[in-house]
Formats: sequence, structure tokens, C-alpha cells
Amino acid sequence: MHPRVPFLKQIALFAELPGESLERIAEFAGLQRFADRTIFFREGEEPDIVYSFIEGGAVLLGGVDGQEAVIEFFGPSETVLLAAAILGLPYLVSAQATSDGRALLLPASKFRQLIDIDNALAAECARALARHWRLLVGQIKEIKTHGAAQRLAHFLLGQTDVEHGEATLVLPGLKKEIATRIGIRPATLSRAIKKLREYGVETSADCVRIASVDRLAALVGPRAPKRHASPKKETGA
Repeated sequence: MHPRVPFLKQIALFAELPGESLERIAEFAGLQRFADRTIFFREGEEPDIVYSFIEGGAVLLGGVDGQEAVIEFFGPSETVLLAAAILGLPYLVSAQATSDGRALLLPASKFRQLIDIDNALAAECARALARHWRLLVGQIKEIKTHGAAQRLAHFLLGQTDVEHGEATLVLPGLKKEIATRIGIRPATLSRAIKKLREYGVETSADCVRIASVDRLAALVGPRAPKRHASPKKETGA
């Protein structure tokens, strides 16, 4: 087995691929550490690398320096902006690290070539892009139909895989970044946090405790769509 294969299995996009596909990808995959606030790419640049996170993550930013808005957060096991890499079109946003971490780096040109000949990889990419599309539609619907407290509740529920009972999570970015991600002002976010206390949500710095996921979900309706299914954990010696 290629030494990069175990790392590939930690990435949602690759976790279910057959061994032959994983070996092909491993041949050109690199593993690299990065520091907090590292710039992975900037808006308008051509995608030459596919980034998949083993540890840490990134925030996507749109707009000019000093007036950037947070578009989305990506974390461990996720692959950033797959569509741009597949199409070979310029990035519409910039990406910056939210913490120290490690990522698998795949040359975009070789990745595209492999998609053309590897049916299993092509199918996984199609499923990933379909999930991203559903997420985008869900976010547009949320902005157009929900108030600040509901948007925040949707966002928090989308950060945990817990379906029932209590959940604890760490915010993926600064609170001002969370505010722009859900399309509200920081002051409005503070009021939304206070409102969610009525639904059993408590915050301390960047940690959030949800006393009852079911109760919070009742405020917003159906759960926010996920970008991916969590990779299966390997067991045994």
C-alpha cells in the first residue's frame, strides 16, 4: 500500500473509493503542514492545486481586502472548491487557513486527467458537487426566508453530526466571521446568541453547547444539508 493511502481515506471525497483508485491518486498526492492564516489561493487565481484537509481548515472570503465577507468554512476531511479545480476556471473567492493544520495537495491537472479515466472517482466527484449544490440552494433559501436567530441556529446545527440530545461544538471561525457567513451584522449576531439561550444554547468564547438538538431544530425546521458524509473509521489492529 502506498504510504499516502491512509491519509486519502481520511478525506470524505476519497474514503469510499476502491483500492486501485486510491493508489492512483496517492502516486501524485503530497502532504503539507500549514500555519494559521496561511493564504491557500486568492480570488481570480487559476486552480493548480486541489486542497483536502487532514487537520485544520480554511475560510473562504469574497471581496477586496478590508471589506471581505465570509462565504463558507471548510474543516477536516473536506475538499475545497472542487468545481473550480475540475473546470480549470479561476477561483471566485480566496481561501485562508483558520488554524495550523495539514492538507493533502493534489495537482489539479493530474486530478482532472484521472477523473477522465477513473469512473469511481468521477462518480464520487459528481456526488460531492451535487451535495454542494444542495447546500448552496439551502443557504439562499435561508437568507431569503429566515431571521437572524434562525440562521444562526441552522448554522450551528450544520456544524454537528449529532441528531438528538446534547451537542458541543467549536465555532470554525471568529464571531464576526460567523456573522458575515450567515449574512448579518456582528451586533445582530450578539442578539441572536442571546435569543438562542431560550432554546438551550450556551456559548463560552468559541465553544457552543446545545442542550437539546431536537429543541433547536424545531426552531428552524429541516436540518441544513451536509457537504459530505463523514469518512468511515477503520477498526482493528
